[in-house]
Amino acid sequence: RNEFYASRGLYGRVTVKGDLDAVNGARLITLLSSLSAPTPEKGGVKDSRTPALRRADGFCELLRRYERAGLGPIEGGVKPHITVTASAKDMTDLKALKDLLPSTEELGFAWTDWVGPISIDTARMLACDCTITRILLDENGVPLDCGKEARTATVPQRRALAVRDGGCAFPGCGTPSGWCDAHHIVHWNVGGPTDLDNLILLCGHHHRTLHHTQWRVEIGPDRKSVFYPPMSIDPYQQPIGGNSPPTAA
Repeated sequence: RNEFYASRGLYGRVTVKGDLDAVNGARLITLLSSLSAPTPEKGGVKDSRTPALRRADGFCELLRRYERAGLGPIEGGVKPHITVTASAKDMTDLKALKDLLPSTEELGFAWTDWVGPISIDTARMLACDCTITRILLDENGVPLDCGKEARTATVPQRRALAVRDGGCAFPGCGTPSGWCDAHHIVHWNVGGPTDLDNLILLCGHHHRTLHHTQWRVEIGPDRKSVFYPPMSIDPYQQPIGGNSPPTAA
């Protein structure tokens, strides 16, 4: 018989184990095959991920696309969603210290309903392309006020980003726009505007790269993206032009 287990472990991680029949197993393997293929970086540099890591990334991407498609059933009066709670201080401290530290994983934490604590870096990544509700708490953590929900990227903005970026803007990536997140260059939670000059399309893998490493990105005067690698990759941090769709001759 079919079995599937998802168990919570330490540090918010989840261990997955299952046994599927031939038909559903074939469905899973078929979908994972394309999503876990090696993805060379710009210049032909080989994908450094192990096969197991690529399959895990592919499975996470499969979940993300299903979530984005909005096909899940109603539960508790709303579509399936992830609720993340974090303090305003932790979210703003991250912005101030991100360029000064090799890692910001230890700067406070956010909380999810199902698996507990996650890093503030991860919380900010999730907040890039989601619905945010401001809830004011007193010193004891009791809600005093609930603000309006704020959508970070509208449908017209996503269409415009698809035209401008053509998909994931990270150099060498070929992920189409429909599978990308709208990343805030200056985060919305610390005053970054939700306009095209502050938004950029990134696939899940490169979205995590921007949030968890020292890669930086800007939108230049020509409205094209420019990426700056961390010093560990290029000590001079020379700018690298991002992807953009071909223009008509």
